[in-house]
Amino acid sequence: MHIFFKLPRPVDRPIESQFAILPILYRQPAGPAGRLNPSHPKVYLATLHHNAVLCDHCMDCIKGVWFRCVYCAKDLCDVCENLSPHAHDRTHFFYVFKAPEDAELDNLEGSPPVLNYPVYYL
Repeated sequence: MHIFFKLPRPVDRPIESQFAILPILYRQPAGPAGRLNPSHPKVYLATLHHNAVLCDHCMDCIKGVWFRCVYCAKDLCDVCENLSPHAHDRTHFFYVFKAPEDAELDNLEGSPPVLNYPVYYL
């Protein structure tokens, strides 16, 4: 399984863990049903609906790409994440969900940080 991170700049410390960084949330198999259109690979992302997750900015169910902070329980849709990339803590970064998931299987509210150390020093 892949984990995508959205890193605003090069990290000051490598992202390493001896344990799994993310619990298993993806439905099997992850990715689009059928063939991906190689000339328009991002079209599939517009069809994603994360019904169990609300964007903390616009308060709508997240459609498309889902951004979740690695350190705090902050969820953003792709529209709100692009509105103000510096509105969130500059020492935090997001992991990115690009496939349907079973979020209801995991308690997302109040979940502990994925990493317990900073990768950015200000």
